[in-house]
Amino acid sequence: MENDTNPAETQARRLEIVYQQLAAVLRQPNAVQRLDKPPGETEWSIQQILGHMIEMIPYWLIHCRVLIATTTEPPPFGRALDAPERLAGVQRGATGNPGELLQLLHDEIRTAMSAIRGMSLAERQKKGIHIRRGEMTVSNIIEVFIVSHAEEHLAQVRATLGTQAWYGVEAKE
Repeated sequence: MENDTNPAETQARRLEIVYQQLAAVLRQPNAVQRLDKPPGETEWSIQQILGHMIEMIPYWLIHCRVLIATTTEPPPFGRALDAPERLAGVQRGATGNPGELLQLLHDEIRTAMSAIRGMSLAERQKKGIHIRRGEMTVSNIIEVFIVSHAEEHLAQVRATLGTQAWYGVEAKE
């Protein structure tokens, strides 16, 4: 589904599709009773996943903006899995209202789509040094830590609900 002429538009559209599919999946009758129940001891509930997504999208966009603004050598960026802000997002999801969480996610995705579409090619090519992955461009960060990451969490929600249906929304294959 990659659009070689406008990869930013492709990434923005994929984020939009994640939200559309997630909203459709969560409207299914069997979803409501399972939103706050983790599928396993070491797995997040759907609400926790939503809380994480609400936190992680702006977190990585902030890093992109920092890299874009940097005029010196590529700076280091990233965080550990036990970062307090990451865990706080998961916790906010666990105790949040599902409808409000879905609205907040929609707002974050719309903001991200606008930011991604607004980045120039030169901005997307700016680099930073990730703490585990090494050198990455802003475009790579958007792909790995925002878009693909959101798609992975959509798949996680589907797996939790035991559904693989796309509910009439175009899917990334």
